[in-house]
Amino acid sequence: MELLDAMARKVTGYFPSGRAVTVQQQAAPAQTSGGGFFGGLFGGGGASKAKAPAKKPEPPRMIPTGPKGLYVWGGCGSGKTFLMDLFYDAVPVERKKRIHFHEWMIDVHERLHRLQKKNAMVQEKANTVWTAEAALAQQQELKKGKADSKGESANDLVVQVANEMLAEAWLLCFDEFQVTHISDAIIMKRLFSVLFEKGAVVIATSNRPPEDLYLNGLNRPLFLPFIPMLRDFCDVHDIASQTDYRLITEGEEEDRRVYIFPNDKEAKKLLERKFYRISHNETAIGAQVETQGRRIVVPKAAVNSNVAFFTFKDLCDKPLGAADYLAIASAFHTIFVADIPRLTLQERDQVRRFITMVDAFYERHTKLVCTADLDPISLFHVTEEERNTSVADEIFAWDRTVSRLIEMQSVKYLSEQMRAIDSEQFLGQFNLQALTDDDLVEMWRRYDADDSGEIDENELRFMLQDILEKHQGHRSLSDEVFSICKETMDSDSNGAINYEEFQQYFKDFTRVAQTVRV
Repeated sequence: MELLDAMARKVTGYFPSGRAVTVQQQAAPAQTSGGGFFGGLFGGGGASKAKAPAKKPEPPRMIPTGPKGLYVWGGCGSGKTFLMDLFYDAVPVERKKRIHFHEWMIDVHERLHRLQKKNAMVQEKANTVWTAEAALAQQQELKKGKADSKGESANDLVVQVANEMLAEAWLLCFDEFQVTHISDAIIMKRLFSVLFEKGAVVIATSNRPPEDLYLNGLNRPLFLPFIPMLRDFCDVHDIASQTDYRLITEGEEEDRRVYIFPNDKEAKKLLERKFYRISHNETAIGAQVETQGRRIVVPKAAVNSNVAFFTFKDLCDKPLGAADYLAIASAFHTIFVADIPRLTLQERDQVRRFITMVDAFYERHTKLVCTADLDPISLFHVTEEERNTSVADEIFAWDRTVSRLIEMQSVKYLSEQMRAIDSEQFLGQFNLQALTDDDLVEMWRRYDADDSGEIDENELRFMLQDILEKHQGHRSLSDEVFSICKETMDSDSNGAINYEEFQQYFKDFTRVAQTVRV
């Protein structure tokens, strides 16, 4: 916390200068061959000592002219993301961005694709125009930017992307900094060298120290030069906490579980009942989600709210990636996943996709309702020998997945998810004329926004506005209607609504309709 406080003071009032300083690394001194008898035999010794070839000087390294960033790493659930979010919310910097690193790299590749396509179109147009004047104009457009300092060219797409991103934000807060794909690894040094050179400040959380990034990855030597640069521009801090705070959660009552195991017949029926209740038995088959030119088929989706139903095979047996899972999570606030099996290293591809899927759903704060063969800790089985000898990154990443699956069942997570979606989507999940006890619990989570155990006047007003918007398309709640509703609900006249009063009010929707006038 002290490090982040100090960082906030450093970046307050800072503005990127646009140029870092480079220093030339000293080459190692040339060595001479030894003298003596063997030196004389092999051409050494005396005045004719031959010099060993000097090592090539190392390339210049940049050093920051502004504040160094911070790279915080440690075990899952140790509070890294929580601390970074506190920092991000408090730091008085306008051009800042907080984003999951996976999602940010997807944005990088999308921008590269867009610029590459644009350049190709300009080139094609230049090759097809007929007039000399038009051809000259096209050639000048292609060459634009070549006079930039230090050889930066408009045709260097990575530089263009870095410049675009820096124009949007120079304080970059990355959650879950990790590198898993070679497409990311090969551009990391070039991308960040431009960002750092022009004054970007990076705050990152990770489960790994910098030296373990992209460990055992394909062509890792291409990635290795990025690590010393990261250390040059970020102070590295091991949070060194053995406590997983996300395991400290309130338990769910059995009938309200969102992670249901073991996956027996009763569990399968329960998952189906939950889905059809939330969709009011009105479902659409064969809907599609589009992402990066691909279409992902949604087997079942609710008509009245953005709720989808998949099987594990639908999502993890197919070649889907982070962009696909983020697109699904953006399209649906609640996602049902049936039949998650016990996993081993024999299903490494499925394990990797499942880890990526959970990361994406967690980042989008999606409600995941699923059936699985085992609890999250036991779901991925790895033998002791495999744990000691395998280089599979999935073994390391699974701890994070377990932590997130547990947190996604917590009252806190589910309450925040309920409060994040809009009124139409939220109330669309319920039949207000026949609310069940489970429905009332879900509604209470949304409207008791401060978890005080009571609904105060502001929370009550928000709830009544939601009902108006759902039924009449507006949120114009008059003071008269508000007073009538409050008097009707607040049976003990203490100025706040407790759960029993809330429950009694909504058990009779005729009274709700009369008082809210819908």
